[in-house]
Amino acid sequence: MTNERSTGRAPAKKEARLQQLQEAVQHNKSLHVRDAAELLDVSEMTVRRDLRENEKTFHFLGGHIVLADAGLRRAPYDLTEAADLNEAAKRAACAACIPLLRAEETLFMDCGTTLPHLISLIPNDMKLTIICYALNTADMAVRKPNVKLVMLGGVYNEPTASFYPVEEDGTLDAFAINRAFISAAGVDPRLGATCTTFREAALKRAAMARAQENLLVVDSSKFGQVKPAAIAALSDFDQIATEDGLIRPSSLLS
Repeated sequence: MTNERSTGRAPAKKEARLQQLQEAVQHNKSLHVRDAAELLDVSEMTVRRDLRENEKTFHFLGGHIVLADAGLRRAPYDLTEAADLNEAAKRAACAACIPLLRAEETLFMDCGTTLPHLISLIPNDMKLTIICYALNTADMAVRKPNVKLVMLGGVYNEPTASFYPVEEDGTLDAFAINRAFISAAGVDPRLGATCTTFREAALKRAAMARAQENLLVVDSSKFGQVKPAAIAALSDFDQIATEDGLIRPSSLLS
């Protein structure tokens, strides 16, 4: 590991290091602090100091580094394109949820491209009831021999391959949900979990209100992102699952 102070060229080296870090974060959407330290050949303490001194460029969230203006970049949601992004990280986040599952439970599975990975990892002999409203999620659920699928109907929304109820109130009142697995397009300490569609956000909140336990399942590329539709505060979730495992929401709020 390089000791930059011994070279006598600390300012120039620091500037080059920050440029390299910015390019790496921009390319990967987010970067864990330990990976940044390894990439830059410095200690994690040095990386953290750089972040504190450059808060206008970088944000530090849950051990991950994101660009400070990442939340300002908004593009139309494309389900097919999104399915290929950060696939390994999404699957790892879902794998962290599997030990929480119990046979005979009723689960709510949100829309998007993350939670189909969770369904694919469910043991084939586990009996569950899964409530969902997205075609790609339902398609994965019907492949599980011991899963009873409840598909919520309504008006079809092509960008997310989801159905939104015609009447927003009361759609989930008939269900008692053990665990609601919620996805999000953005995670911000102050603004909480957000997504791109307001009707989608309303359905997520309705599911959370009917659930014993609420879990936010996201890969770290969502950290620092802010989308227009508010889902819930991070404190409204019992746990957050990322590719680094299960964490308490309080760890992102500190």
